[in-house]
Amino acid sequence: MHTVMIHVIVLSFLSLSGLCALTYAAEQTITRTVEEFTLGMPKEQALTVLLTGLKQQHLTLVDQAQTPSQALMEHVEPNPIDAVGQPWIAPQSADVLYTLNALLFDAQEFKDPVVNIALAAQVEQSLSWSSPTAQSMYLVLYQDHVFGIFVVPRAAYKTMKHDVFATYGPSQASIYHKSYGFAFVQGDQWRDAHTMLTLTVDNGLFSVDRALYGLLKEQAAGMLKGVP
Repeated sequence: MHTVMIHVIVLSFLSLSGLCALTYAAEQTITRTVEEFTLGMPKEQALTVLLTGLKQQHLTLVDQAQTPSQALMEHVEPNPIDAVGQPWIAPQSADVLYTLNALLFDAQEFKDPVVNIALAAQVEQSLSWSSPTAQSMYLVLYQDHVFGIFVVPRAAYKTMKHDVFATYGPSQASIYHKSYGFAFVQGDQWRDAHTMLTLTVDNGLFSVDRALYGLLKEQAAGMLKGVP
């Protein structure tokens, strides 16, 4: 009789603990803004934030040899709307979705090379810049909005992991994704209704807009149906 009661108490405790953990996770709101860049913001607005940061010397382009900050501002400022998508966008790469998938999703839809090439033409990546808190940072753009914010923090991985776990609680998922058939990406992931956040063991912090991700994945699935 005592043994049965102990089992009931333990099971009740585990059920309650699990419920509390789920409630805790559901209540978390993941930060969507980094250095004034916000997931889902229009592309033109993101460019304005970048130019403001460069003017105030809060942000600095990482590769000054490729695109000096002053040259970028002089090129864009006379007519920023027409210039959007040109001087601050990195050269297009067919690897962008493979990289995103390895770091974040591990979704089958993005692993087909034909689909990957077709979708990569619709996804843009900004130049990289640094800030007081980031060694480097860049945006991924889809449908003229900020799809993802990718940061290599100045703080060490141990510090970042402590801070993220303190803010959002235990990891909701551990990732171990295979990339390009030989490299592996490992880290922790958190999600709420609108945002996905990943911290990799090599200290990459990546946040993604889930609504835009849903659209991208839906588009990839539609393309995949037409691939023989």
